[in-house]
Amino acid sequence: MRKLLLVPFLFFSLTIAAACSGSDDTEQPDTPDRLSGDSKILVTYFSATGNTQAVAERIIELTGADVYRIRASVPYASNPYDDSDRVQKEAYNDLRPGVANLPSAETIAQYDTIFVGSPCWWHQPAMVVCTFLENYDLSGKTIIPFITYGATTYLNESMQKIYKLTPNSKHIPETLPEDLDPDDITTPGRPDDDGIDMPGHASGVEAWLRRIGLTVK
Repeated sequence: MRKLLLVPFLFFSLTIAAACSGSDDTEQPDTPDRLSGDSKILVTYFSATGNTQAVAERIIELTGADVYRIRASVPYASNPYDDSDRVQKEAYNDLRPGVANLPSAETIAQYDTIFVGSPCWWHQPAMVVCTFLENYDLSGKTIIPFITYGATTYLNESMQKIYKLTPNSKHIPETLPEDLDPDDITTPGRPDDDGIDMPGHASGVEAWLRRIGLTVK
């Protein structure tokens, strides 16, 4: 069992290390939630170190989307290393940590397209993002995940998780490469991320939005 856990732990360490390097890693000033409904696009995201937030803010800037930041009822440590046991437990047991500030169902119903952002933690989106998704009927809405990550594997598992939680939504991309097993996050396997188009940093957002067919400012 110890050998089995070494690889996920190493991946988590490398993910955090890579996510905390480069120009997007600095903790950003908090972006106030804006849920006016004036836009039919919503960017909702969870960010730990600021990298996911930087990508989210670039999407908002280019699309004019409204914004909602997911916050855990029990906040995560500002340094994710300090919460590695908690994050691993939540992912391995598919737990649903509470969300501190859930909008009403009526508010979310205003939007046709929802970007869903998260870091990739233990081969999964942060479980607090899953809590958010399970609180709403997102049938017929277009869901566009954006995952920030520091490795080139396990992105597919994170994407598949979001698709699984929104089975009646439209998704961009519509399909993903053949997945290994999104529910088995403890057994190392071959990479299955080939063909997934994802902006790992804010600098790649504009080109990515154009590739997936969205109009940008």
